[in-house]
Amino acid sequence: MDYFDVLHKEFENESDRAAVILAASIADELLRSTLSARLVAVAGATDDLFDGANAPIGTFSARIELAFRIGLISSKFARDMHLIRRIRNEFAHNIQGCSFEDARVKSRVEELSNSHTMLMDAKGNKKKVSTRNQFLEAVSWMIWHLKELVTEIEAIHQESCEWGYQAPEPKKKAASATPKKQQAKSASKA
Repeated sequence: MDYFDVLHKEFENESDRAAVILAASIADELLRSTLSARLVAVAGATDDLFDGANAPIGTFSARIELAFRIGLISSKFARDMHLIRRIRNEFAHNIQGCSFEDARVKSRVEELSNSHTMLMDAKGNKKKVSTRNQFLEAVSWMIWHLKELVTEIEAIHQESCEWGYQAPEPKKKAASATPKKQQAKSASKA
């Protein structure tokens, strides 16, 4: 499946703001799924690491950092995920018409686009596409990578109890002394 085509079709009728926020949300959710697949599973429907106001990895930024620190993603991938997060924040927090033509957004998208080779032709030249399509191309291959990573990742298995929690083995009763040894003990006492 070509995620660029899927995203392009999904977002072609959306505003720039909606396209960015939704694409970043998909990437964030896949990053959460990747981390969940790696960590020891929890029994309940909610996970205190991810869910709730004070969840330690409840934010996109924290998930990016943890995924990098435990070796799930490279430093370049983490940096680019942070760029996507910052672009999302520009669109989410600017009340007035933020667009891909905004200088700060355009600069971040160019930085994001220049860090990968997905828009290179066979001769190594960068294809000329709109800033919006540069963003969608970058997000699409990163989403594809995270989707694949979720299916390939090995979960950490829960450790069995440490030795301090184990009940001590019962002591074996010493074998009773043989009659000759008992006689020798009696003789020495006399």
